[in-house]
Amino acid sequence: MKLRHFLSIVPKTVQRGALVILGCASLIGLVVGYEVADQGAVLRTISMYGGAALVLGSLLAIWLLCLGFVFADARRRAMRSVLWVLVVALFPHLLGFLLYFVMRHPIAATCTQCGMTVSNHQRFCSWCGTPLVPSESAIGPLTANSLQGASQ
Repeated sequence: MKLRHFLSIVPKTVQRGALVILGCASLIGLVVGYEVADQGAVLRTISMYGGAALVLGSLLAIWLLCLGFVFADARRRAMRSVLWVLVVALFPHLLGFLLYFVMRHPIAATCTQCGMTVSNHQRFCSWCGTPLVPSESAIGPLTANSLQGASQ
């Protein structure tokens, strides 16, 4: 997946939050490095603490962006977004991400009448009752009756 496509799915507030976390972590690392440093090795200590804070801040920002992606992607697919974010955040060793990507549904359709999101397996909009037209890929395999009708 391209980075632009990934960031277009992540909500803007989550992107801003990740930038704030990255900037604050870097600033805190530089300040702590300056306070801890002795007179002879100020630059080396500041760069060491600043670099460590930048790495940790980057990891936290990436984690936040991935959680934002799961939230937005689950909403696009008419799934329970808060539940999936909790699963992804609380399952250890990235098993939550694996579980999400294995269990996720196809992207949900939009009702032509009211504009609400409707899952693909519904035949009617649950908001306004409009019948939904299935896409050609959702019709399924050809049956014997449809083959006979096509040959005539």
